[in-house]
Amino acid sequence: MLVRHAGQVIFEQYDRGWSATQPHPLASGTKSFTGVLAMLAVQEGLLSLDERACDTLTEWRDDPRKSQITIRHLLTLSSGLEPGDRELGGRAGAGGVLGEGAAKRAKRLGLSTNAPRPENLNAVALELPTRHDPGTRFDYGPSHFYAFSELLERKLAQAQGPDKTTLAYLQNRLLKPLEITPFRIGRDRQGHPNLPGGMVLTPLEWSHFGQFVLDRGSVVKAGVEPRELLRPDLLAQCFEPSRANPQYGLTWWLKSTDGVADGEPPAEGSRPGLMGRLRRRAPQAPAFRDEHGQPLDVWMAAGLGKQRLFVVPARQLVVVRFAEAADAGQGFQDSAFLGPLLRSTSNPAASSVPATNPAEASP
Repeated sequence: MLVRHAGQVIFEQYDRGWSATQPHPLASGTKSFTGVLAMLAVQEGLLSLDERACDTLTEWRDDPRKSQITIRHLLTLSSGLEPGDRELGGRAGAGGVLGEGAAKRAKRLGLSTNAPRPENLNAVALELPTRHDPGTRFDYGPSHFYAFSELLERKLAQAQGPDKTTLAYLQNRLLKPLEITPFRIGRDRQGHPNLPGGMVLTPLEWSHFGQFVLDRGSVVKAGVEPRELLRPDLLAQCFEPSRANPQYGLTWWLKSTDGVADGEPPAEGSRPGLMGRLRRRAPQAPAFRDEHGQPLDVWMAAGLGKQRLFVVPARQLVVVRFAEAADAGQGFQDSAFLGPLLRSTSNPAASSVPATNPAEASP
């Protein structure tokens, strides 16, 4: 766990053999980078959110539904594409700290341990059928991200800039300026990055990204003039509620409204019964509120195993939480974890050091 307040790291704690320099899988916490990356492309004139994706993904032009998908639909997970969990979500029995959780998720989705991983995940995403008209329904899954990755790559190939791939653009335009190096993200055999879930970072590295968001798109260092990387008005669009799901913006969860707000919602078709009902209820979360009962903006990146990046502008807070994807962690609640920190920073004039040890917030 790592906490930044007003730009300074004020708390760190590493348990069970973990250290400050050991990178950890973000799982779906990776997704939030895509919205910011897209707005950088908007700033540079590479694309606009409401242009039709088929103008670039020409194989979609003759499809009645796919021809109506916009880039905004892809980034708000409302494109109508099949989510693609089975086709794009990896294999059962994945190793590492997310092994137990990843294996159980894969089993729930019916993935085989021996299933070959597609060589070109972008191409698989483009071939998936649609299940809804674009913009009518929120469907959480990796397909939207791989489709956007292919679209951006084709835009870059035709542009004048030096970066010709989505991978290079992500690394050079966003991660390097934030000092997130070395660059760690999973890729398919064609080199396409796993934008929906493949990044591995240290707590401090992920907090750099959160601080960049908190600083409204600028890189701020002590004794150095702030460098604006992304215009604040463009970054702000990542946190505007989408039509299909007001609890989701452009690849970010918005915890300022009541409702669905979790990084791993239960899969459709989960078996009935008590566990199925619990899974369906689990993503339902109340909004965070300030001391006056008003909704408090809390922007969240979330991944399998309850990996979390919280950004709370009104409290000048950035919080990273990593964990093993094990059954013992299923009781984790965002409100129980973050609540003490929000209460301890409710007075802007208070000391930057929380009155409550953040470690005690973990249930």
